[in-house]
Amino acid sequence: MIRFLQNPTKTRKVFLAAILGVVIVSMVAYLGQAFTSTSTTTQGVYATIGSEQVMSAQVAQFAQQIAQRQFQGKSVPEMFLPYFQRQAAEQLVLQAALAAEARRMGLKVSDQELVDELSQGAAGKVLFPNGQFVGQEKYAEIIYENARQSVEQFEKQQKEGLLLRKLENVVEGGVTVPDAEVQREFQKQNVKVKFDYAVLTTEDLMKQVPVNDTELRAYYDKNKARFENSIPEQRKARYVIVDTSKIPVQITDDDYKRAYKQREETYRVPETVDVRHILVKTQEEADKVKKELEGGAKFEAMAKKYSQDPGSKDNGGLYAGVEHGKMVPEFDKAAFSLPVGKVSDPVKTSFGYHILRVDAKHEARLKPLNEVKGELEQALRTEKTGAQAESLANSIVTEARTGGLDKAAAKNSLNVVTTDYFNQTASLPGVGGNPQFMQAIFQQPAKGPADKIGLPTGFAIAEVVDVKPPSTPTFDQARKDVEQQFRNERASEMLAKKTEELADRARSTKDLKRAAKDLGATVKTSELVSPSGQVPDLGAMTGPGAVAFDMSQGQISGPISSGRNGVVIEVKEKQEPSATDFAKQQDQVRQGLLQQKRGEVMQLFANNLRQRMQKDGSIKINAQEQKRLLGPQSTS
Repeated sequence: MIRFLQNPTKTRKVFLAAILGVVIVSMVAYLGQAFTSTSTTTQGVYATIGSEQVMSAQVAQFAQQIAQRQFQGKSVPEMFLPYFQRQAAEQLVLQAALAAEARRMGLKVSDQELVDELSQGAAGKVLFPNGQFVGQEKYAEIIYENARQSVEQFEKQQKEGLLLRKLENVVEGGVTVPDAEVQREFQKQNVKVKFDYAVLTTEDLMKQVPVNDTELRAYYDKNKARFENSIPEQRKARYVIVDTSKIPVQITDDDYKRAYKQREETYRVPETVDVRHILVKTQEEADKVKKELEGGAKFEAMAKKYSQDPGSKDNGGLYAGVEHGKMVPEFDKAAFSLPVGKVSDPVKTSFGYHILRVDAKHEARLKPLNEVKGELEQALRTEKTGAQAESLANSIVTEARTGGLDKAAAKNSLNVVTTDYFNQTASLPGVGGNPQFMQAIFQQPAKGPADKIGLPTGFAIAEVVDVKPPSTPTFDQARKDVEQQFRNERASEMLAKKTEELADRARSTKDLKRAAKDLGATVKTSELVSPSGQVPDLGAMTGPGAVAFDMSQGQISGPISSGRNGVVIEVKEKQEPSATDFAKQQDQVRQGLLQQKRGEVMQLFANNLRQRMQKDGSIKINAQEQKRLLGPQSTS
């Protein structure tokens, strides 16, 4: 709990969400300023909505934020950026349109409403501790630190969010859910069934498909377009590998000193303390804890018993290696001024009252060279071998272009690897299936000059000997693929017919197992399963198998297509939810339906609004900026 503002943990993210957004979360995830006032220039303006503008820079920034969340902080491939930019542009334009509509309807947000939101919401603990405003200077500091915004920008954004919330309340205000609908939804979610089911698979039927060359040749001729150029481009190459692991290097004392000097700032260790604390809610509780500690109680045991900080209580209240300035100010000041071993008086923060004890203090220091020499050695070795390998590779490229690759390799005691024809998915000696090598080699001209290609372990100096362009296989070359596709198509046709026959026969004889035996199907029995469950060979019960919940005990289904399987079901047991369960869950079910309906109503309202505003010219998209950001396919 005390690390609330220390690390970007889940708790801190919740705080940031509260600080940065009262905006309708289903529509707005943007943390920057959404709009600017209309100006006389359209340069950099993506769209104009009434008197507001959405800037291209805002679209790009928001797209990056969406992409980073989608890829969980990893590098985002360039090819995906137009998709995220389109998504960002849609959301920002829609937000602006909704805000404009809210103002047209006469909805407003007063300064007092903004103050009430900031003081009474989740952000109030930080901006209004104990009901007292932190002051304008501290307020501006908090907003800039967390949002990189000015107070003016932040408050404008918050007002936009509150305005959209008011609009949402107006639009969704009349949405209700009748009792009968709640009952039906509860029944649908909680009914359980157990059933026998007969399964026919495409894979089994493929084995039964008769095949002869006459049919396969006819199939090949009819579907020849499928096989056109299906043999990919192939290349033959020659290359030399320069492996960094085989390059000897000498690391001198001067090298160590130079590298240490360059990295000196990274070896500075800040002042830290190992501090224990017990967090309680009131002054009276804190005084009681302090008295028990003075009476001889063990601090660690007291922390486990009384502390309300889940982040440290189980560890006896300990936070080890706390840096100066990383805790809230009152806690930080006490921790760094308290003598080792002494128990503090109660320290009040926005989280409650703390009793602290410092177990150890560690002075700020600079790690000496001998302490980091092992780390520096690895860095220097990598640096030197990389530089020498690149120098050698450049030299071989020059020599190969003048005297040939064989001569250049021999001069440097290296071997030339000569390949047979290969495609881009091949694995080659010394290279494997390295994508960087394959991309480079398939871009080089045939019989062109040797070139250097980077590898994870060094470099390859390669030249393309010959190129075979993509080609269409003859029937004999493609026979295996032709047979596979032929069998698959015929088996799919057989599956549909045979599953229907299975269902008809089972229902007419009222004997699923007998029908399954006659037609070679496998019979299995499910567990007692709910609509959220899964059944082998049938998949999620929200899919085709959902029909089982509408069937009565003893009833046999029609043919069910489940991917590459055909299934027929016979319900053996049906368990209806009880009235007691309904009484317990009806409010939850109603709330879920209400939320779903509200979302649908708001989405419909937003879509209709956008269409109307585009039609009457209230929304104007800058086609040039749209094309630049989203690509040539985006403009209509």
